[in-house]
Amino acid sequence: MSVFIKLVENRPPKEYANERRADISYDDTVEGNSEITYQYDLLPAGALRVLRVTRGEEAVIHAVYAPGLWFRVEGLCRGTTE
Repeated sequence: MSVFIKLVENRPPKEYANERRADISYDDTVEGNSEITYQYDLLPAGALRVLRVTRGEEAVIHAVYAPGLWFRVEGLCRGTTE
């Protein structure tokens, strides 16, 4: 399953704003013989970590979002880290 993150929109006044997508999606892929999936977990302080998981290997941290930057996430959760 992929991970989908809805970000908090924080833009300058309208006249200075550039178009910006407030969504980020990490899509699962198959590259050659490698299957790559994305999962997420939450740190106690509220930070969101996106983990890249390649079959047969340990998960690695792919991205981290501060607590005030995101407000919704969908996908496979690895749980909350202590």
